[in-house]
Parts: sequence; C-alpha cells; structure tokens
Amino acid sequence: MIYLLLALFILMWSLFIYHVTHDKRLEGFYFKGFTSFMFLIIFGYGVFRFTTTQPLVFQSLLFEYKYIYLIIFVMFGLVAGLIGDLFLEVQWFYEKRRNYILKQGMVVFLIGHVFYIFGISSFVGFNYLALIVGLVMTIVVYIGSKIMKIDFQNLKLMTYVYTFVIFTMVGLAVIQAVELSFSLYSISFMIGAILFGISDLLLAPIYFKNERGNLFVVGNLFTYYLGQLLIALAFILL
Repeated sequence: MIYLLLALFILMWSLFIYHVTHDKRLEGFYFKGFTSFMFLIIFGYGVFRFTTTQPLVFQSLLFEYKYIYLIIFVMFGLVAGLIGDLFLEVQWFYEKRRNYILKQGMVVFLIGHVFYIFGISSFVGFNYLALIVGLVMTIVVYIGSKIMKIDFQNLKLMTYVYTFVIFTMVGLAVIQAVELSFSLYSISFMIGAILFGISDLLLAPIYFKNERGNLFVVGNLFTYYLGQLLIALAFILL
C-alpha cells in the first residue's frame, strides 16, 4: 500500500514541478494541492499501520499521552503545510496583493512549525539548545540577506520571526534524534526537518530577489516536498 501511495505522490509532485517550470500556474496550483494532500494520506497510513500491526502495544500507549500528542500535533503541522502551500501558490494570481498573501502563507507555515515543536516537545521534551539554533540561523539569514542584497520589503520582521521558529524546530528535530539514539523514526523526521529548512533558504531569493532559474525553483520544490514526505513517513517507522 505504501508503495502505491508513494507512486501517487511522485506522480503528483512531478506533474506539479513540470507545470510550474513551464509557467502553467493554474494547473500547477491543482497538482500542488494534490501533492500536499498526499502528505496527510501517507501520514494517516503510517498511523493506521502503527495502530493495526501493533494493537496491544498501541492500547498500552494510549495511556502514554506523549504518543497521542505527537500524532495530533504533527497532523496539525501537516494540515498547516497544505494550507500554506495553497496560500503561497495563490500569490501568483494576484500580483498587486502578493506581499499580503505571502505574509498569510508565512503565518500559516509558522503555525505549522509551532505544531511540530509542540509534537516533538511532548515526545522527548523541549531542549533550550534548539532556541540557540534558531537564533544563530536568524543571524545567518540576516547577514546572508545583506551579502546577497535580498530586500524583504515590509516582510522583514515576519521573515526573521519565521526563520527563528523554523530553525528552532529543526534544532529540536536534531535533538530528538540524539535523545532517541537515532531511531529510524527520528532520523526520518530529522532529515525531513533539515530539508524543510533548506527549502526555505532557497525560497528567499525566489520571492525577494526574483530568482526564477530552475536551479532555485526545482531545488526549493525538491527539498520542501521531500522534507515533508520524510516527516510523514517517520510515522510508519514509529
């Protein structure tokens, strides 16, 4: 079953990238929605598989709320990713309101990262070292934007807040892997989170420096969707 779901995901993902790189935004919008929806389907399958293949274990885990919180918070994070994806794609149809729509998309994704942080924290606890990772990466993005002459316009504050939150999540995912002795679940989640962070670093020049080359566009779409996929797949390995 998982192979069929992965095949559907790859098909939708490929069609989305094809249409976007050929400037067919409307068709790309539809395939983007389908691709993002596959995160939830794969995640749902992972949870279903976990509860049905290990029913006795799961019943005992019902009394360990950390598993329930992890599943619920990550589910909300993936839903936020789906909604945020659609927000970011809509911007191309309303050029005059582009920054406003972009800001709303960033807010939705930020909320999704907060859900991921809550999920990981409920599972292994919150480690304040993650805040240092978030702060360091925010400084890196600030310095990098000056060197690359990227103008965040009226989204400057939002960009830095978003950067701090997403890389706090990335830092926490790495710490989770260490706490769980690099279990398959934690490795999948960690790599997914890191790719998510890289995708947003690639997104900045696209949105704020008008970099439309396929290197940036495809690089962003590859790292983002693979990152979200690995986070969803982590629950098959739980």
